[in-house]
Amino acid sequence: MKYEIDYIIKEQFDYYKNMCALLSEFKDSEFGPPAEIEKIEQWEKDNNVKLPYQYKSWLLLTAESNILDMYIEFSWPTIGTLNEKNDIIIIASIIGDGETVYISRLNGKVFSIFEGEIKEYKDFDDFLTIQSLYIESMAEEYLGADWGDIYDELFEGE
Repeated sequence: MKYEIDYIIKEQFDYYKNMCALLSEFKDSEFGPPAEIEKIEQWEKDNNVKLPYQYKSWLLLTAESNILDMYIEFSWPTIGTLNEKNDIIIIASIIGDGETVYISRLNGKVFSIFEGEIKEYKDFDDFLTIQSLYIESMAEEYLGADWGDIYDELFEGE
């Protein structure tokens, strides 16, 4: 059976790649190769957990990635402990300043913790959308207020 990648996550992935290309003169980014569905399913089986559909779609696009000089670093999922033994899945870090992004093994919710403050997201797409606001502020800082026009000129019609 073929796994269908969530189209919203595919759009987010393409946007992230385009933004990284747009800012490549100023910030380095790297998108690793996609994971194979069999590897993801084996990880789920080995860890007795089902990854959320949107996050699994992201892994099928890139198993690991470094976005804009490690603003976001997506890593292969690992099991961790927050409140109870093995209750979280660690999926990313933000800005390298200690903010870590997790998925709850209990309910599949995506959340991050920074300096003791928990931020919950509706889903993985919501997390990507909120982070893209900072990426867009970087574009404005480096390329000016008309960065959106530059983006459209380069990537419109892809």
